Amino acid sequence: MGLKRWRSENSKGSMAAISVSLKLARRALRQNLLSTLVAVFTVSLSGGLFLGAWKTKQSVKLAFAHSAGGFDAVLGARGSQLQLVLNALFHLENSPGNLDWEQYETIRSHPGVSEAYPFALGDNYLGYRLVGTMPELFLNHQWKSGTNYQVRSPGRIFSESAKEALVGAEVARELGLQLGDRFHPYHGLEYNPDRKHNDIYLVVGILEPTGTPTDQVIWIPLRGVQTMEGHDPEEANSISGVLLNLKGSSGLALDVKYNKQGDRATLAWPVPAILSSFFNRFAWLERSVAALALLMALVGGLIILATLRSTMHERRREFAVLRCMGASRAVVTGSILWQSILLSAFGALGSWIIYFLLSMAVSSLIHLQIGVGMNLPMLDGMALLTGGGILMLGLVSAWFPARKLYRSSLQESLNPHG
Repeated sequence: MGLKRWRSENSKGSMAAISVSLKLARRALRQNLLSTLVAVFTVSLSGGLFLGAWKTKQSVKLAFAHSAGGFDAVLGARGSQLQLVLNALFHLENSPGNLDWEQYETIRSHPGVSEAYPFALGDNYLGYRLVGTMPELFLNHQWKSGTNYQVRSPGRIFSESAKEALVGAEVARELGLQLGDRFHPYHGLEYNPDRKHNDIYLVVGILEPTGTPTDQVIWIPLRGVQTMEGHDPEEANSISGVLLNLKGSSGLALDVKYNKQGDRATLAWPVPAILSSFFNRFAWLERSVAALALLMALVGGLIILATLRSTMHERRREFAVLRCMGASRAVVTGSILWQSILLSAFGALGSWIIYFLLSMAVSSLIHLQIGVGMNLPMLDGMALLTGGGILMLGLVSAWFPARKLYRSSLQESLNPHG
């Protein structure tokens, strides 16, 4: 019974010491509110920037890969593979040129091609691109595994020979387009009110949202773009490119045929590798932001150190009085450690908040400009590791002042010039 009683009293004493240390730490943070806020903000910003640089690149890269519309490759005019992918699948950049209709028929009949959908560009409506293609793209193609395009009831897909339009979900939302609305296309990829076509198109369907660039486009029949009033009649049998899905290893043979031996067209394949090379161009930016974040973390650690040293200097007599009243060295030293832990904990929480805000801002901007949807940020292993790193930074910053306080004598603490 004596051992149990000793253990119980010892446990109560330890809890009381921790409680006193924690109260002292909270009081110190309130008394040094400005330096506390500066330290927390600096640490939060460094952690948020580091997480943002690390996670946003991964999320954007994954979002682009998932937003490629379920296609393996793109065949287009001779030029840059990256430009071709961005133009055909993400509706960015300008088309590198046109292909003859015969080139579409050749690639479509290739035994290594499972899907081939021609498309044509060149017009817009109030800044949103018009893309001409075949109805089969929306009837047969799966834009992601097991998922076909869906049209809001009671709409339908456009007819191949009619002046009809199928509107992406984001375009319909931004422009307020509804079934039965009619509009005049404008020539070129940029909106210019002086370049309006005489053709009138009828909205017959609105696509369900996909979170991909498809939502940012107005889709019309291929022949509509080819034969639209004001277009060069000699280009009536031309297309901008072909969206492809390939079988097995046929991409290797087609790559040799078009990219190594041919000189009339470019095969952009494989799409994921091309997008990866695109993001690798921004590796320097990721490293720069990470370096800035680490520098700010160092500054944050120094601010925590300065805050703790200031607390020790201002309250050394208070600590001495507490020790005279029976408080142990562990209690007063613990207050310094608790102060550092609280600063670091708030900094870790702030870094997650900043990371969430940055991720949401980048996600909204990318979706608004490109139509690529990103997954919401989440606390994964890297986020937890960053939070743990911030706590370690705080403990390391507290080690020197805590060690000095623990070793100091009552005489040194009571000395007004100490």
